[in-house]
Amino acid sequence: MKARWLGLLVGFAAQMAQAQYVDPMEQQRCIWRCLAGSPGNTSPQYHQCVARFCTPQTAPQYSAPSFARHWKSGIAADGQTRFAGADVGQEGGPGLYYMCDRQGQSYLMLFRHQGPPGMMRFRIGAQDFTVPFDRSRGELTVNVTPGGRFLNALSYGQSVWISDMHGGHVMHLNLQGAAAALQGAMAGCRG
Repeated sequence: MKARWLGLLVGFAAQMAQAQYVDPMEQQRCIWRCLAGSPGNTSPQYHQCVARFCTPQTAPQYSAPSFARHWKSGIAADGQTRFAGADVGQEGGPGLYYMCDRQGQSYLMLFRHQGPPGMMRFRIGAQDFTVPFDRSRGELTVNVTPGGRFLNALSYGQSVWISDMHGGHVMHLNLQGAAAALQGAMAGCRG
C-alpha cells in the first residue's frame, strides 16, 4: 500500500514539474521583445510587459460562472483584463479567447497554440475570414473590433473551424454559449 501511495506521489510531482516548465529561450526572446518595445529596462512599460507576457501563465482564471458547457467569461488573473473563450478538449488545453480591457484593448487569442504567427482561416458557418495573427503579446493574437463582423460571426455561429493558410488543422470549437460569454466580457470592458 505504501508503495502505491509513493508511486502516486512521484507521478503527481512529475506532472506538476512538467506543467511548470517554461522554455528559457522563448522566455528570453519575450524579454528582448519587451525591451525593444519600451524606453528601457527601468521603465514601467518594460516591467509591465515582462510581467504580463513573459512569466509563466496558466489558463485565464475566471470569476463569472460558465454560460455554456464549454464557453466561459470572467476576469483574467491580472484583475483588469476581461475574457470570453473556450478550451479545446480538457480545461487548460489550447483554446480561443477574446480579451479586452477598459483601456481599449480588444483582441482574439489562440491560447497555447504552438504554431507560427501568420494568416489563419476561420470558417464560421458559410462565412470565411482570413485573420493575421502575431506574437506581439506572447500568444498568437489579433486586434478585433467589438461589434464588428468577425466577432458577430463568432457570437452567432454554430461552430468555428480554424486552419492555417496551408490547410493544417488548428482547432474546431462549438460556439454554443459564445454569444453570452462574449457579450459579458465586452460589457465588462465598457463600464
